[in-house]
Amino acid sequence: MAIAAAAALAALPGSGQAPPYQPPPEDLPREVGPQPIPFDHRLHMQNRMACVDCHPGATASAQAGLPDRDKCMLCHQAISVESSAVRKLAALPQGSKIRWQRVYQVPDFVFFSHAEHAAEELACADCHGPVQDRRVLSQEFSTNMVVCMNCHAQRQVSNECYLCHDLGQ
Repeated sequence: MAIAAAAALAALPGSGQAPPYQPPPEDLPREVGPQPIPFDHRLHMQNRMACVDCHPGATASAQAGLPDRDKCMLCHQAISVESSAVRKLAALPQGSKIRWQRVYQVPDFVFFSHAEHAAEELACADCHGPVQDRRVLSQEFSTNMVVCMNCHAQRQVSNECYLCHDLGQ
């Protein structure tokens, strides 16, 4: 609790204090490898799609989902049907899950709820970066504890350990 309180105070704008510790160095942006189906976020966003159109649960569940074959084919049965990526998608059996490479994730011992963060009106870009400008995604922003704690402190949200971790009690 003392660390959380110190991080919260140090991260407040205008406090004039340096944070008690810095996040570990990360090699960002970090590529995740090729996706099984090429997906151009920029093109989809230019066509007036919203994040939740492809990521079910992003505003209502703990985890934002990833689109499966049938979700993609709702649009692509009529749009860009001649593209090699859409042909590859259409060739998958109905009901297929696509084995997307996750770009952003937190460790298993961390509880994170997209729904709770969406309810606070955080924009997807606050944690995921300018996805709307990217043809290919890479992890641009860190998801380490220090970054999350500093964000909580800036927004005057609790940094109590139990909010994100099961303390076995």
